[in-house]
Amino acid sequence: MKIEELLSQIITPKAPEAKPAAGEANFAQQLQEILAAQGSAEPQAPAALGNVSAISPVGEVNRTPDEVLNLVLTHLDSYQEALADSGVPLKKVASLVQTLEQDSQRLQSLAQNLPSSSPLKQVMEETAALAYTESVKFNRGDYV
Repeated sequence: MKIEELLSQIITPKAPEAKPAAGEANFAQQLQEILAAQGSAEPQAPAALGNVSAISPVGEVNRTPDEVLNLVLTHLDSYQEALADSGVPLKKVASLVQTLEQDSQRLQSLAQNLPSSSPLKQVMEETAALAYTESVKFNRGDYV
């Protein structure tokens, strides 16, 4: 025998096959019996998912930092317009505030990945701070 063969036997020894005791069936036999009892061995279609419209898609997965920054600036503009319009219900403004909080965190994490010499990093950090500050002000009740 060669040394490599000996080493392979030592590293990966062959496990003895487990044989069912008298009167016991192995898994394959039990599976065949169950499939035969069901009448069909063909795979079945998965159940319908139902309503998945409540799940919001993750849109920022493949976006560049400047695209995310533009999106956050758009959210800040929408927030400013909602505050200026007295006809907008507070529930809508509250949802915008939650979006701003998430945007602030997203921008902060993206800014950390940018080099410190990047001018985009400073703009992203300032925008993240502004979005967070506005969300805190609204939640505190400054605009009510």
